[in-house]
Amino acid sequence: GGMPFFDSLLNTLATAGTGGFTMSNAGIIGYHSPYLEGVLTVFMILFGVNFNLLFLVISGKGLLALKNEELRWYLGIIAVAIALLTVNLMSVYDSVTTAFRYGAFQVASIITTTGFVTADYDQWPMFSQTVLLLLMFVGASAGSTGGGMKVSRLVMVVKSGVKEIKRMLHPHGVITVDFEGAPVSRKTLNNMHSYFILYALVFCSALLVISLENLDFHTTFSAVATTINNVGPGFNGVGPMQNFGGLRDLSKYTLSFTMLAGRLEIFPVLLLFSKYFWKE
Repeated sequence: GGMPFFDSLLNTLATAGTGGFTMSNAGIIGYHSPYLEGVLTVFMILFGVNFNLLFLVISGKGLLALKNEELRWYLGIIAVAIALLTVNLMSVYDSVTTAFRYGAFQVASIITTTGFVTADYDQWPMFSQTVLLLLMFVGASAGSTGGGMKVSRLVMVVKSGVKEIKRMLHPHGVITVDFEGAPVSRKTLNNMHSYFILYALVFCSALLVISLENLDFHTTFSAVATTINNVGPGFNGVGPMQNFGGLRDLSKYTLSFTMLAGRLEIFPVLLLFSKYFWKE
């Protein structure tokens, strides 16, 4: 696509590791290339897929990979999000293809937590911004380099909620939560619920600390959301055209902690604060 070899190498590594850093402040925008944006969009989505499924595809078992429930949910969420943004951005850009180009790239970048940007989405309609904010929490697939809560967890949480509603309607029925064609054990569900509770506690604690900055709510909330989910850019004061440099040291230390906690998925980091961990 005309990108220099060294830039190509580093941008490939940033895409594969869903890291999102580029060599210049202009980022991917600086290359002014719809072709490069298209290539990165496709591979960001691929690196957000469970690597076991990619191995199946390489092994010639692509049809087996397509039967994976998490993959179908992952691709479905991406497709719906791109469609919603394309329609909503038609009032911002002069053509459907341009709206699709920028919408698809930002969706792929946010849901996979890569963090590349090709547009100042702070200037987009609030609906599009809200979709991107929600995608920060969704994250990529389990077994990928992406962050966030992971699609599989969210699917099981939704199914668990549906199960409880069914249980209220049919108290004597035998109702299970099925995922990937098999019932999910109670232990797995309990661990998942514990994860979400701890996630919420860490999120709210960090939110309180960052609120001491007296920034607007959009900046404060998105600063915590983008760091705990390992995305990169947030909104407004920490948006795609801004950075975290103006925050106080306490906020930077707090957000550094949320980045580590989110990347290690809460439990290992919180274990460090347990006296039993150090005794053993």
